[in-house]
Amino acid sequence: MLVATILAGCGGSSGKSIEVRGTDYSFRAPADWSIARMGRRVSVSQGSKVVQVSTFPLARAYTPALFSAVQPEITRVATQLRNQLHASLSSRTLDVAGRRAWQYDLVHGSVFEQLTFVLRGKREYQLYCRRGTGESGAPCARLVDSFSLD
Repeated sequence: MLVATILAGCGGSSGKSIEVRGTDYSFRAPADWSIARMGRRVSVSQGSKVVQVSTFPLARAYTPALFSAVQPEITRVATQLRNQLHASLSSRTLDVAGRRAWQYDLVHGSVFEQLTFVLRGKREYQLYCRRGTGESGAPCARLVDSFSLD
């Protein structure tokens, strides 16, 4: 069951954030944004700004030893998206929820989109953020920084 709880913190215009829970994960988002759940996806949005976590099954179990072997496939997906959007693409690896992860920034026109891929066992967690290029990156950073696995 998915539950949202209001917590104190920095966030949207109200200055508060919410903890959004999925089946085996949680993350924080601005409290004054709307929550929508559909299948394996939880989105929190305000206008065109979105933070979202989607989960996908993996055909084989992922272990940290596979990090380098999996990276070309993750990069291929990000490159296809870049080509579809006619966007610029930058990437990095980082730690998310105590795991090495891949993060891709796409900029097209006045839109900034960020995809972060976290793998655990037989599940992929795709953290997504969309905002205007001139808007605060705080919700995107909070999504990644607060994402945790149960």
